[in-house]
Amino acid sequence: MRLRFGRAAAATLIVISGIGLASPSARAANLDEACGGPDKITCNSALWCRKAAGQCSAPDAAGTCEKAPDFCMRVSRPVCGCNGKTYQNECDARHAKVAVDYTGACKKSPSTETAPAAKPVAKKKKKAPKASN
Repeated sequence: MRLRFGRAAAATLIVISGIGLASPSARAANLDEACGGPDKITCNSALWCRKAAGQCSAPDAAGTCEKAPDFCMRVSRPVCGCNGKTYQNECDARHAKVAVDYTGACKKSPSTETAPAAKPVAKKKKKAPKASN
């Protein structure tokens, strides 16, 4: 009887303390804590994971959890976000919770550029043959 109580108490203690319920990477990181990386650590909902510039295509790139700015100055220094969108400046990208890939406007890849539309060719109407009497 005493042994049974000990096991139950240990199991209860484990559940209460959270041991074994979730891996450490399952928790959301707080302000200025590491995020991303091979463990794919996410930030709390009010934050976003800011990765170093140029790390967009690196699947295991780590970053730091930051709060997005509430407003930005209207300074034109274009940057290309990891989502392929050009932002007026780095602050605008951070406001949108998007990491910067590189400085300057995004370059369109050849596959996304559209060729000029071809002009429709007008069809000539065929004249109906004249009926002979």
